[in-house]
Amino acid sequence: MYKNIFIALLLFICLSQTINAQETHDVKRGETLYGVSEKYGVSISDLVKANPIASKGLRKGMNLVIPLLHESIDTVIYQMYKLKPLESFYSIKNKFGVSQEELLVFNPKLAEGFRSGTFIKVPQNEELYVTEELGSLSSNESENNKKIKDKKFKLKSEYNIAFMLPLYLDKNDTIDTYSELQEDIHIYKKSTYGLDFYSGAKIAIDFVHNEGMNLNVHVYDTQNDIKETFDLVSGKEFDQMDLVIGPFYSKNFKIASEILSRRNIPTIAPLSTKGNLLENIPNAFQVIPSLKKQITYLSNFIAQNYSDKNITLVRRNNKDEQKYAQWMTSFLNHDSILYFKEIIVEGAVIDSIHHELDSMAETNIILIPSNEKDFVTDMLTKLNATRDSNFIVFGMPEWFSFKELDLNYLMDLNVHLPNTGFISYEDSLTNYFVKKYQKSNSEDPSRRFAFSGFDITYYFLSVLYEQGGISPDMYMKTRDMLGLNFDFNYNRNRKNGSRNQFVQIITYEDLEIIRLEKNKLNPF
Repeated sequence: MYKNIFIALLLFICLSQTINAQETHDVKRGETLYGVSEKYGVSISDLVKANPIASKGLRKGMNLVIPLLHESIDTVIYQMYKLKPLESFYSIKNKFGVSQEELLVFNPKLAEGFRSGTFIKVPQNEELYVTEELGSLSSNESENNKKIKDKKFKLKSEYNIAFMLPLYLDKNDTIDTYSELQEDIHIYKKSTYGLDFYSGAKIAIDFVHNEGMNLNVHVYDTQNDIKETFDLVSGKEFDQMDLVIGPFYSKNFKIASEILSRRNIPTIAPLSTKGNLLENIPNAFQVIPSLKKQITYLSNFIAQNYSDKNITLVRRNNKDEQKYAQWMTSFLNHDSILYFKEIIVEGAVIDSIHHELDSMAETNIILIPSNEKDFVTDMLTKLNATRDSNFIVFGMPEWFSFKELDLNYLMDLNVHLPNTGFISYEDSLTNYFVKKYQKSNSEDPSRRFAFSGFDITYYFLSVLYEQGGISPDMYMKTRDMLGLNFDFNYNRNRKNGSRNQFVQIITYEDLEIIRLEKNKLNPF
């Protein structure tokens, strides 16, 4: 399905040797390979492969390389936790708010059972927020920024742009002749993310080229490797870049953007939601609004429209949902609210919800600050079972991607979600993109990668083409794209990078997703 784009990239990019991302461990007296493998959740064979000298045993003072075998778009912070007797996936889930699937990603051996005294990795999803939100730019400020733009940038006849993508081309290096490429090929699974993104980006590149923009496009394979990323951006060829899109993964983006920012080269983080990604990197731009931004935006909407209603918040007893609850109620003045109640659920699901609600109230506002699919599905099912039509339910952005949720429940319960954009297949540009993508790839484009590749590339190339360059102190037009919307115009902290601030509230009516008008939200 990615054959054509893969062939083009494989012939275009020179492969180079890299090492895996890693951390180290200083061996203490009495430690064994088994003990170190248990501590870090890696196999003894992987340890020996990364440290051949360890095949003969460990000695005090040895420095071992610990291969990191797990990865995600965002760098995940984890804590080490010592298992107690009788603990299980269920008890860890209730204590830390971490699903069985997440635990198994970091601790594959848990599939064999829980052993008291063993250390496991528990992923933490702490959100540090470094961008300032002080309101939109005034028209005067916009004019001033336009003057800055005119002085700083001159329009060019052609532009150099780079994509830094995790293509893992070395994983496909058994395909070494063009004749072999003409046959059916098996592409490494993780290569498809970058290929899908670039397939969408390529359509955007062709689109702006047809509008008159001349581009030199460079594609680099980061292989999701810190050293490879560092070596790439340290090269002189990046001095000529007008724009760099990527890398995907937070750990690599941090390295690339810090180096390129010193050369005043704008870098775009396409997929990460990490709140501290932009810290001290003024020329970095983050496409996805932070989770905190989205939830507090929802809180402001609730405060402005429903402070005179009965409000009930239902959450599980864990740190993540406690944090989300604080964000979701951050704009509520509890002294002026007619009625507020917080229900903390100790188990995986709530026993009953109907008796907790005021059946005589004109409207019951239900807040559910949870991303746990089973808990959310159970809550909506039980709310719907009450056959009460006076509910308005507010949930998390992640619900939008939950295929398990019944659309009829979403409509009947008046579910409202914060959202950064959704795809309308009735839009002419969407239809153009889908047809182009299907013609090139013989399948439908994915929302997360292909649509994002088009939206991000088209938006930033348009800014570059119109203004001659991109800087953190310039006015940038707001724009609604296919699946993403862009708004970088707020009073930014010049020390840190710029994060997209666009958030909207959506609801469900008549089997459709409805975007509530932004002028009704009075955004802060």
